[in-house]
Amino acid sequence: MLCNNQKKVYFCEKIYFPLYMHKKLLVLIILYISITSCWKNDNSVLPKQQVLDYKTLKRTKGLSIDSLYQQTSSQTDDSIKVNDLITIFRLSIKNKPIRNEILDEALQIAKSINYETGIANSLNRQGVNARYQHEYLKSTKLHKKAIEHYEKSWDISSYVKNLNSLGVSYRKMNLEEEALKYYYQALELSENLEDTKSMAMALNGIGNVFINIEKYKDAKKYFKLALTLEKINKNSKGMGYDYSNLGEVYMFEKKYDSSYIYHKKSLKIADKLGYKDNVAIINNTIGIMFQHKGDYAKSLEYLNKALPVLKEFRSKRYLSNALINMGINQIYLKQHDKGENNILKGLAIAESISSKENMILAYKALYDLYAHNNRYKKALSAYEMMTIYKDSMFNSHSENYIAALKVKHEIEKKNQQIQHLKLETTVQKNNIFYQFFAIALLALLGVFFFYYNRLRLKNKNLEIIEMRNSIEKHLGQILKLETEDCEENKVDITHRLEEYGLSPREMEVLKYIAQGMKNQEIADKMFVSLSTVKTHTKNIFEKLDVRNRIEAARKAQGL
Repeated sequence: MLCNNQKKVYFCEKIYFPLYMHKKLLVLIILYISITSCWKNDNSVLPKQQVLDYKTLKRTKGLSIDSLYQQTSSQTDDSIKVNDLITIFRLSIKNKPIRNEILDEALQIAKSINYETGIANSLNRQGVNARYQHEYLKSTKLHKKAIEHYEKSWDISSYVKNLNSLGVSYRKMNLEEEALKYYYQALELSENLEDTKSMAMALNGIGNVFINIEKYKDAKKYFKLALTLEKINKNSKGMGYDYSNLGEVYMFEKKYDSSYIYHKKSLKIADKLGYKDNVAIINNTIGIMFQHKGDYAKSLEYLNKALPVLKEFRSKRYLSNALINMGINQIYLKQHDKGENNILKGLAIAESISSKENMILAYKALYDLYAHNNRYKKALSAYEMMTIYKDSMFNSHSENYIAALKVKHEIEKKNQQIQHLKLETTVQKNNIFYQFFAIALLALLGVFFFYYNRLRLKNKNLEIIEMRNSIEKHLGQILKLETEDCEENKVDITHRLEEYGLSPREMEVLKYIAQGMKNQEIADKMFVSLSTVKTHTKNIFEKLDVRNRIEAARKAQGL
């Protein structure tokens, strides 16, 4: 028998112990619910295991995209489903047709569950797709949106790929300064991750920018660094890309034997891997190399190999380039009609995708053809169009060259480490003296190249004026040979221009615009200020209902 006091103690222990345990259990349950709810709200905190593996599925024969898609669509909306949908979309790119609706669904689900990594990866893929469709402005916007979500994500590796892709899109738009900025960010992050594959991509991008600004020695150095990394990775595709880039640099340096050797190495790798589109692109580049060398028949042979495949894969930029270069070869081989036809086809494609490089190449070829055949009016028109597009690219190139020097300075500190294959996560800081010395040196270089480019631009303008005078002289000779009957039938367009309400001064300015003259040249010619010419130009645009100088010139010629 227990006494009363003993009963009380026993009773208290019996009741208190379960209550204490229940409280602890309740706290644990609340904690568990809080953690799981956080995972549901933001799946970026901890990634789940992905079910579908891209590399494994890529090697699977008889793969059905539809069956994979149906199987995945029936699953619960979570991060795994988003990742699987993106994987299936990537497989559709390889197996064709490309299933954009799958990527759209992945993005929609990722947004609905606040899966930041899924949103970022979907936007990144959409940006790459836009670039493949030559919609470069749209591509940059999508990649920039992706950056906002990658900053809240754990997937730094994909973030680096997005930065590299953004650099490519800006480079395609000839905005080298912006391209270098994002390539450098990608290089720095990939070094921190010790991701040699992404480092190689960034180095290749920087090398291509240096090609655009005609710094071939620097371009070659970065391509060789990238090639070293790809050899470490045993990445055949990347090695082929580097060999092709080096072949292009040697071509611009007029070292044609070295160029051919590197291109052949690249061609061998692409052929072995079964990349028909890459084989066609390399054949196109080899064709251009033989054209530079002066072997036009051999050049035509390689371009003819490339053309059918480029048409099959709808590679518009390369197809345009191949057609224009075929036309150039045919002109040198005295096949003028075929040459003109191919150049015009290539020009039409270049205009449809706004490829300035190809448009400049086409107008230069047309100018040479028309001038050679004494078709001076067409020659003048082609030359003016070429000059307009060249001028639009020149200023950005001169500014981007200074930006390239800055990036070169930053990357130079890392070159020795990469060359010795000792890839470290941080770069040692220079002492204050060398930092100030480097900044002062860059400032001096910036001033030097600013004045150098101004002088170069002036020389170019003098060449244009001299050439224009030559063409006008020939046109004058042709006019003298015209019959009196033709003179009587000439249409005086002055009264037609007066219908638009143009003043005599505005008609004079319009005449100079149609001749391809710039505002400063017109001001000098008319002995008026630059602001006066700008005012006249603005009034002309309003009265003729045009948006720019090209449209104004065309309208004047059409009248």
